[in-house]
Amino acid sequence: MMNFRKIGLILLCILALPVQAQLTLQQLGDSLTDYTGFSSVWSSKVRVKQMRVNRNNITLKTNRTLHDVRWSPASIADIKRKVSRWILGHEKGNVTIYTGRVDIETLVTDCAKSQSGTGKCSTGKCRDLADRNIVLWPSHGLYYNKTRDEWIWQRATLWTTVEDLFSHEYVRLVRRMLENAGANVYMPRAGLENQEIGVSGMPQWTEGARYWLASQGVTDSIWDLYDGDEYKDDMKCRAMWVNSIDEPIDLCIALHTDGQDSGNDSTTIGTLVIYTAKDDEGKTTLRDGRDRETTNRNLADWVQTQLTQDLRHLAPNWTRRQLLEANYCESRVPVVPSIILEVLSHKNMADMKYGLDPNFRFAASRAVYKGILRFINGKNAVVQPLPVKEIAIDANGLLTWRAQADSIEPSAKPTYYLVYVQENDGEWDVQQVDKRTEIKLPFKRGVRYNYYVIAGNDGGLSLPSPTISAYMSERDDAPMALVIDGFNDTYGPEWFSDSTYAGIVPGSYACEDYISCAYIGQQWDYNRSHPWKDDDNCGWGACDRDHAGQITIGNTHDWSAQHGHVLRRMRISYTSATAGMSAIDSTYTFVDVICGRNRQPLSETLKTSLADYISNGGKVLLSTDHFSAIDQDWAKTNLHATFHAPHATRNGRISTPRRRLFQLQLEPNEEQIFTCTPEALKPFGDDAKRMAEYQDMRCPAAIGWKTSTLVYAFPLEAIQDFDKIYKHSIEWLLEK
Repeated sequence: MMNFRKIGLILLCILALPVQAQLTLQQLGDSLTDYTGFSSVWSSKVRVKQMRVNRNNITLKTNRTLHDVRWSPASIADIKRKVSRWILGHEKGNVTIYTGRVDIETLVTDCAKSQSGTGKCSTGKCRDLADRNIVLWPSHGLYYNKTRDEWIWQRATLWTTVEDLFSHEYVRLVRRMLENAGANVYMPRAGLENQEIGVSGMPQWTEGARYWLASQGVTDSIWDLYDGDEYKDDMKCRAMWVNSIDEPIDLCIALHTDGQDSGNDSTTIGTLVIYTAKDDEGKTTLRDGRDRETTNRNLADWVQTQLTQDLRHLAPNWTRRQLLEANYCESRVPVVPSIILEVLSHKNMADMKYGLDPNFRFAASRAVYKGILRFINGKNAVVQPLPVKEIAIDANGLLTWRAQADSIEPSAKPTYYLVYVQENDGEWDVQQVDKRTEIKLPFKRGVRYNYYVIAGNDGGLSLPSPTISAYMSERDDAPMALVIDGFNDTYGPEWFSDSTYAGIVPGSYACEDYISCAYIGQQWDYNRSHPWKDDDNCGWGACDRDHAGQITIGNTHDWSAQHGHVLRRMRISYTSATAGMSAIDSTYTFVDVICGRNRQPLSETLKTSLADYISNGGKVLLSTDHFSAIDQDWAKTNLHATFHAPHATRNGRISTPRRRLFQLQLEPNEEQIFTCTPEALKPFGDDAKRMAEYQDMRCPAAIGWKTSTLVYAFPLEAIQDFDKIYKHSIEWLLEK
């Protein structure tokens, strides 16, 4: 009788279980979805397919969504405690969670394990990437569409750029950093140095990998794969080419940007990484025998973790997306560790506010380099230094500089420096310096010198410092100038947003770091309600394409050298510096302050030293794109000029009292820096007068006071005939 009673109770529990479990599974799936932090807009929800509870033991079987989560020992322990509490009411349950057929315990990567430990590199011998072979490429590229009988971009043209070119901006920086660490970097597309015209009639670097590989003599069995479908050819040929390289390849990364859209200006889509567990033949191992999924997931996690951590210093809410195992040829075909990196979404306005900023691109690219470095050498690998700053040369040939601390990378400290010196227009000579931040160099009269410094350590070399310059005339009575290169700013374009319209402010452009190929034309569709239909009709954010294939000149960080080239022809001696001087020697005949397109105000140190210099009878030439950013009380007192109005010209024509005409560059171009915000000034006080005016608006573009100060409300370097206007300005200052 007792046995029948027990059996009846068991049957009753079994019959009752499906209804109870169904409710519990739904609630549990929602809770697990919330735990992942993934948005349902671009990822799947967690579904619990099965739950087994045997006293204190819990086993969950879910769909594959949890496979995309970045698991660490700490996060696994945390989720198990939560599941135990949700189901049992306490946190002491023994929990096992499967995602698909995989226990989440097996998804913990080396990167995640090493966060609380020392990583792979416990011996202290982690070095650079010397002799490592890395394959890297920017996404997509111009291709020939046979059906349409035309060359087209593979992605939509949005927010003044297109992914086919925008991804170049990241790749060229990552490549340079990897090479500075000693790596050999292979690319199947033409990094921007190659200016040859391709088969499309555009520069080769705009075209897809298919055409570059063909031009380099690579066998057509690699790039002619789909019987005239050159879009498919282009994507697969990259991975096929990787497998054909006659060198041991350590890893390859396809760097993309994504096409997701959050529909929210304040929400970033963020960074996604894709890897593949099986190759075309279903094999689960790489060429060297390592497990494909484990190795690729390790690489993906190192890179994504580094990116997310670093970018959150600039963008605190930067989104980390999935570690997505998916079937794409760029990550499936290579027989070496491979990932597809989607840095951000080129369709989402919130992402592109960051993405078009060269400072963000530098941080993202440095993070990719560091992720690769740590995948190969472990957590404790030494990171190459940041570029040095505050470089200066004096009249005795003493070159000084300062190391730039990296607040998020303690290992990135310089242990030595490379000093590069050029005489006139000759070859660059290099000298290595120990930990000192100065060196006395030969300094011959009649020779123009250019200088820059690179910091180094066991991790490799930094990017170069700005280039400065000096020249001592052979004439003892020659004037002596100090050139202060204060143009140290780079930034993205300005944005606006309201409930109906949003985008890049018309006429606003980025101030690029050195050069850029990203800009292709101005945004023309600002209406939020216009949807994306296809890449030719992409709605809100759509832009022109008239600048595609052209390079944009930005802050080239060599302005004192450009000015010095003119001064030498005038036989004027000069020294230069990039830092605000704590004191300016009154023996300088004049001081040339280059502010360029800086949006930042003059430093207090520089304002004080300039005020003291002027009060002692010194002469100052100052040119800036943002005179309105200067302390106006200080400007009135010392420069005898004040800000009058923004956007003071449409055609950029400048006229001077001596009836000389000059033309400002007002748009991105391949020749020189440009200005998009020339301002109008007005004189302040006695003896102050206009020295140049905008021809169309007839308002002052420059103010002179006696022959002591001359101020331009635009960068002199943006004048097409820079040499002439600069010479003209110096001659006026030197008049008695």
